[in-house]
Amino acid sequence: MKKVDSEVKSFLGIKSLDEDHDAIFNYIEQLQALVNEPKNHEYAIGILERLLAFFLAHVIKEEQQLQQYLPTNIVKEHILQHQDELDYLDESIISLKVKISSNNIQTIVDQLNQEFKNHIYRYDRNIMQKIIKIQNSKH
Repeated sequence: MKKVDSEVKSFLGIKSLDEDHDAIFNYIEQLQALVNEPKNHEYAIGILERLLAFFLAHVIKEEQQLQQYLPTNIVKEHILQHQDELDYLDESIISLKVKISSNNIQTIVDQLNQEFKNHIYRYDRNIMQKIIKIQNSKH
């Protein structure tokens, strides 16, 4: 399945989305590295702001690509999920601006890891399978 997924992603022009997903986890790892460095906690806000900007660009790109291949109702569900994640990133930035601490940063890291792993490994995988099914039915 991995080879098929890779071939379909290349064919559909969405291979770069996997690179974006890796970058999202890189931002989360940067946050994790700050948890036990109180002198550097203020950098957590900047990392989250950069993650928010990056994720917004990713969302726009991904949604445009999905609209080319999937029924509107499926794309709309995915858009709602993206909106929830964007809202959580916004709330996290506000939360850290109010009170920055190791505990708050760790809570955000844990939530982001859980959310994005679930999103990428569950929802995005299901969407890829739907795209593969649609593409195979056309041949």
